[in-house]
Amino acid sequence: MTPRISRRACFGAALAFASASRARAAGATASLGDRAHFLAKPEYREALVACFSQVLGCGPATVLPTHDPAGPVLAFRFPGGGSVSVQFTDGALDEALARRGAWLELRCADPVALEAAVLKAGLPQIHYAATTTFYFAVPGGQVFGVARSDRPDLAS
Repeated sequence: MTPRISRRACFGAALAFASASRARAAGATASLGDRAHFLAKPEYREALVACFSQVLGCGPATVLPTHDPAGPVLAFRFPGGGSVSVQFTDGALDEALARRGAWLELRCADPVALEAAVLKAGLPQIHYAATTTFYFAVPGGQVFGVARSDRPDLAS
């Protein structure tokens, strides 16, 4: 049995292809950068500092100068490159809602060791039915996945 493709789906695919072609022709290609930022409630500050500094190997946090009355910002530099900053504010999402936001991906030389460190630290593993990627939540609910170059189906 041959799957049926609706006219609307076909038109949508053609429109998306044409838009992508125009963007490439105009030099408007995009990619994700090496920095990320998220908000967390102040009560997670100590646990997040320990998580990024010790479990994820970022070392001590850097306090970023901010004039935002919402709360302080701490930045962490990953040993393999990239950084993440966290603003501590009462206006941040609660832990359950934060897990429904954007999920970030970590790359490392030894994903098995990173996964073991995450589990040893007691961070919750998050299961997502669409993939076998190892996901976990840091204190406050932000979700990270571990990229795997040793498995073609999970390579970044």
